[in-house]
Amino acid sequence: MRNPKLCTLGVAVLAATVALGHRGEPFPGGVALADAVEDIMGGTTLPDPTYPTLSYIDGVQTLYLGGETSDYVGVVTPEEFCPVVCFPGPPQFPPSWSSMTFGQSLDTGVANLLTGYQPIVNSVGQSFDGLLAQLNAGQPVTVFGYSQSATLTTIALDRLVDNPTGTGLTSPSELAELHYTLIGDPNNPIGGMLDRFQFPDGIEAFSLTPTGQHIPFLNIPMSIAPTPTDDLGASAVYTGEYDGWADFPQDPTNILGDINAVIGIGTVHPTYPYLDLATVKAAVDIGTIGNTTFYDIPENLPILQFMYLGDTTAGQFFGDFFSPWARLLIDWGYGNAGDPYVDGYHPISPEVGGSPYEASIGWAGGPWAETPLGTVYAGSGWTGGVDGAGIAGLVEKMDPLQMLAGVDNALVQSLVAPWADVAAGDSATLPAGVETAVTDISQTLYFVTGYDLINGLDTVLLSGWSDLANLIGGLNQYLGPDALLDGPLIPGQPIIDVVGLGFDVFNFFGA
Repeated sequence: MRNPKLCTLGVAVLAATVALGHRGEPFPGGVALADAVEDIMGGTTLPDPTYPTLSYIDGVQTLYLGGETSDYVGVVTPEEFCPVVCFPGPPQFPPSWSSMTFGQSLDTGVANLLTGYQPIVNSVGQSFDGLLAQLNAGQPVTVFGYSQSATLTTIALDRLVDNPTGTGLTSPSELAELHYTLIGDPNNPIGGMLDRFQFPDGIEAFSLTPTGQHIPFLNIPMSIAPTPTDDLGASAVYTGEYDGWADFPQDPTNILGDINAVIGIGTVHPTYPYLDLATVKAAVDIGTIGNTTFYDIPENLPILQFMYLGDTTAGQFFGDFFSPWARLLIDWGYGNAGDPYVDGYHPISPEVGGSPYEASIGWAGGPWAETPLGTVYAGSGWTGGVDGAGIAGLVEKMDPLQMLAGVDNALVQSLVAPWADVAAGDSATLPAGVETAVTDISQTLYFVTGYDLINGLDTVLLSGWSDLANLIGGLNQYLGPDALLDGPLIPGQPIIDVVGLGFDVFNFFGA
């Protein structure tokens, strides 16, 4: 949350964030409930999360579920993505699973999660009767999904929230015992690719019957609602920064951001189960929507990661020179002005493979839409749930003074960070003396370049604007800065709808 008082950046931001790391505390191990069973699923190409060893189960429990426990079920789901990725499953799997499209795999996976539709014993001898049976028996449950299984979890949860008893629950009150932890969620309501591009219903093959839209020939569903955040128990979503599946720019005309996110599909998306604990503990708490808390795991820009390979001083020097500018331009495509006065810096774990400067101090901004007052953006007048705030659009609205401050900050960091890495030598972090010198030099540069003045003026204007909006009838949530300086200027839904009509032409003929 933004500090309402005028202050010098060197004290308010640099000194504070060097000590604290980031504005939010990391989630202490995800949704870990003493009496809850954990329904754990794998991602694409991992239909049985217990096969061939328990390394996946042990890893995700340690990183995201509060520690290893035997109170879990490895839920078997197809996790196919034909024709893009087709793979043969173990002999006990139905032969049809090895040729399923993404849409078919999701349908079967949802049925298996809810009811144990095709009960297949996993490699450690566990069978699964379904989520509904667990909840109807009064059993608290935490569902864990990764990538494709995060999407099938979203579909299942949306059905339960929209029609609890019609889906099979004895009582809607049982939803309070249902929790989830998702990683790499394509339906992440604040950045998932399948949420950015939500198409209206299309038509069936050789029929005008409305049905969920899908990409022709690939059968990738594009009408799935975002992951629900209300009516369920406390939940969490973890996203690796710039993972294109779970963290795609809201403004698709930000070409640099698009390329960076596509690279992130290959470099960030596959890594969640194999990160070290220190990296996950450095996750930034970017806010809570409804009952769901969202965490971003700091990463290098995928488009610049090659510069840091080998941990060479030269690579770190040039990587840290270009990173502030590239991050600023890319983050603008997400709706983040990149002003560290709003929420400080976010260090990157040394285990990610970066530089001493970013491990000790970190970078400003991040790939999420942020309001001028420093909260995660979820839509004007929002009080709970998701109102389509994550849909793609053109030209992100942001506080212009904070954007100017972001440019100022990028200049200062690009001047200071490379030489800080040189001074650090072979150290993974900045030595104490170097860190102090970096803080002092940066503070001087922020003052000389007018950074403090920009933020001081912005604070006064935002405070006055909010007070005026409240004075004329408590309309701050509709007319205040957080309501009017967020989201895309040009809604993207009409464009998405037109593209959907093009899909209909192909899909009508069975594509």
